[in-house]
Amino acid sequence: MDPIHDCPICFESYEAGTAREEQKLQCCSQALCIQCQDCLARCPFCRVPWRPEEVEEQDHAWQRRSFPNPIIGYVGATLAFDVIRAVGAAGVASARTIATAAAAVAAEASPAVIAGSVAGGVALTGVVGLAVASQHSERQAERLRTIVRSRQQQVLQLGDGQAEENAWRPAAACLWEVVTQHLSPQKVGMPHVYHGSPWRSWARERQQDQVQALLGTETASGPDRVCSLRLWGDLFFCYNLWLDFNPHTANWGSCPSYGLPPMHLCWHNRWREDLRHVASDLARYLLSDAIGSSVSERELACIKCLLAMLDHVLSWEVTTLDRGWSDLIEVHWWNYPDFCTKLKERFAFAWASALAPAEVLAEAEVQLASFDSHVEVMATRAIPSSFQMLW
Repeated sequence: MDPIHDCPICFESYEAGTAREEQKLQCCSQALCIQCQDCLARCPFCRVPWRPEEVEEQDHAWQRRSFPNPIIGYVGATLAFDVIRAVGAAGVASARTIATAAAAVAAEASPAVIAGSVAGGVALTGVVGLAVASQHSERQAERLRTIVRSRQQQVLQLGDGQAEENAWRPAAACLWEVVTQHLSPQKVGMPHVYHGSPWRSWARERQQDQVQALLGTETASGPDRVCSLRLWGDLFFCYNLWLDFNPHTANWGSCPSYGLPPMHLCWHNRWREDLRHVASDLARYLLSDAIGSSVSERELACIKCLLAMLDHVLSWEVTTLDRGWSDLIEVHWWNYPDFCTKLKERFAFAWASALAPAEVLAEAEVQLASFDSHVEVMATRAIPSSFQMLW
């Protein structure tokens, strides 16, 4: 936290013309953002009541009734939980002790004191705990492999009166929408960052329901169509594994198919590395003799495109909320919004190449590069032997 440019209560950077604008306090000449001043009933530094008429009616010594807690709302999800979970990696008892103490102190302590305590917790315990938690876990990797190997075979669900040869089109459109929404800001007007939020959780759950609704049990189709429908089912299963991850902060998240029970917590960068291994093995299967000529050329091109798109999304190595890097896309100043913008452009060309007729591609003024070569790279990528032959 920068004491000059950041609010000492919520740790958010000051931004003129918004609720995060710096506000100088008349009572003690300290500064905080307008949002935190609106949420608090008294000064967090000198304790002078700002609204004496409300103090006697408050249930909380600091927080105004019907206003959000500025500490929990903006720091709790991105910092306090990291501290508790990081210490939990070293011992559950320690995490419970901190959680209990934090709950007792937060009831009456000044927001300035709480913010300082959280920052102190990070300095004292977070470094060791996060270092341990960020290491690769073979138990989590084995959980992911087991789920893939023991999956129930599903195929695309045919709609009423829908021809089997056209069943893949709404499926492809569904996955395309899922990816493009993931690369867009979580909410209009909000900063484009990589972390969890209520909007992201709702969107992720809705997308999972949409993906699952397109799957069903095997039908009495011909052998060629069964192979095609199964292949789409495997691709959808891979996307469902991706949608399983729910980021709580930039680095922390929960994932039922990867994190260990009961909380299923896991480190983002280790999860995405192992899921890329799973996707690479699916690419190997996609190019194997088992597929042959049972899938139409355009349908196979769409499957390759969507699988490569997922691999590109998973290439993002998170560092902070809006910073990181990718081994596939070069971005400006390790900027996550720039990564998303470039991916959208790259995906649009590859998607057009997969769907456009050959005569259109021949006459196109702009060269539309497909993802076929990238799928070949995925299929030959060196991955641990334990992640091979999963599909």
